[in-house]
Amino acid sequence: MTFIETRAAFTVRTAFDTAVKMRYPVLAVGKAGLGKTVALNWIAAQSGAAYCEVAQHTKAIRPMFLMLHDAYGVQRDSKHTYDLAKDCMNFLGARYGPTRPLLVDEYQNFTPTVLRELLHLQERCGFALLLAGNTHRLAGTRRDTHAVDQIESRIGMRFEIGQPTREDCVRIGAEHNVEGADAYEAIATYGQNTSLRALCHLLQNCAAGTSGFGSIRLPRIETTLRGMSCGSDVLRLLHERRNAAADDLRSPA
Repeated sequence: MTFIETRAAFTVRTAFDTAVKMRYPVLAVGKAGLGKTVALNWIAAQSGAAYCEVAQHTKAIRPMFLMLHDAYGVQRDSKHTYDLAKDCMNFLGARYGPTRPLLVDEYQNFTPTVLRELLHLQERCGFALLLAGNTHRLAGTRRDTHAVDQIESRIGMRFEIGQPTREDCVRIGAEHNVEGADAYEAIATYGQNTSLRALCHLLQNCAAGTSGFGSIRLPRIETTLRGMSCGSDVLRLLHERRNAAADDLRSPA
C-alpha cells in the first residue's frame, strides 16, 4: 500500500529532521494507533537511518547494546557487556565513517536506567537520535527518579503526535477506494473517534468483503463494523463525533 502523509507522519518526519540537524536527542510521543511506527519505518527506508523497536527482552543494558548491533548490522563478537559497549562506541562514534541516524520505537519500554545509558552513548558519540513512543511513563521504579531527571535534561526537543485529522481519514479512504460523500463523512468521524489503525483495519475488512474489486460505500462500512463488534451502539462511532476530552475510544475489534 502507498505511504500516506498524515499529520502523524508529518510530525515524526519533522522530529527526525530536527534530530539530524541538532545532533541532540529528540522525542516524538502520542497515543497508540496514530501511525507512528509506519512513519518511522518509511523514514528509515527513505533516509537509510537505523530502526529498532524496544521489546520486553531489550529492557536491560546488555540487550540494549545487542539491539544497537542488530540495528546497524554489526557483528557481535563478544558476549561481555563491556566489550559490546566499546563496539557501540566505535560504530556510533563515526570511527568507520558517518554514523546513520538512529530511530528508536516504543522507547517507553526502556527502564530509565537503560535509556539513560543510551543517552550517555549519544552524548559521547553525537549521532542523530529520535526516540518515539506512546505517552506512557517509562518502565521502572521510584528508585529511577534520578535517572528520569537526567533523561529529561538530555532531550533536546519534544514533539506531540496529535489525533487524526479529517484530511488524514479522507486520504486513507481514497487509498482504500471509498466512494460517496456520506461514506467519507462516516470514516472521518470514525477515524477521529478511534485511531488511524482502527480505521485502516475497518477499511481492510471492507475491502476483503469486496475481494479487492469495486468501491466501498457506506452500507458496506456499516455492515462490516457491525460484524467486527458485538456492541449495539457501534455505529455511533461512524456518525457521532465524540468530544476530544471524553474517555479514550478504542477499536471495537
